[in-house]
Amino acid sequence: MSAAAKIKYTGMNASEKEWEEIWEILCLCDHEYVPSLSSRNSTSQINLRDRADSTAIPCNHLTTEDMDKKPHAYFRELRNQQFILAEVEDRLVGFLSFKTEYICDALADFGHSNYITTVCVKPEHRGRGILKHLYDYMENGLPASVKCRRIATRTWSGNDAQIHTLMERGYELLQTLVNDRGAGIDTLYFGKEVIK
Repeated sequence: MSAAAKIKYTGMNASEKEWEEIWEILCLCDHEYVPSLSSRNSTSQINLRDRADSTAIPCNHLTTEDMDKKPHAYFRELRNQQFILAEVEDRLVGFLSFKTEYICDALADFGHSNYITTVCVKPEHRGRGILKHLYDYMENGLPASVKCRRIATRTWSGNDAQIHTLMERGYELLQTLVNDRGAGIDTLYFGKEVIK
């Protein structure tokens, strides 16, 4: 039985050790995203259809070439965002990154939001409620200086676990971009008002 996760907000002030652990987790999760994070040039990139890969690759099926690709450009942009970290026994096991007071092009009518760009949990720590705790903190625990009335995020149509989590938490599907990530792979934008 593992220890409970400790959730904390670091904003943009993660320590060097935390940045190293964020990088490690990002690389572990890279090819689970559609398209992979290593094929993107930013965390809010809109032209996803033309990326090299179009399906998530299970970690145990990665080729040597896939393993050599790293999400360097994605990570550089992440370093300018806010972070909520999940730790177990003083080791980082997951994170949620977001942009504050962001207006997403696809959600212009939704207005300013804290826009979640990336959520990663180490595979061996999944299914233990860490994702729930990261979202709980995002919705209810942020310092007043970064709180926003709305939260928004996006995912792809095959990411059933994330879609289930968002719907269960009361996020509404606000926009669907059909075939945005390739044939049969839609981009789904979700939003929630957390401060009335």
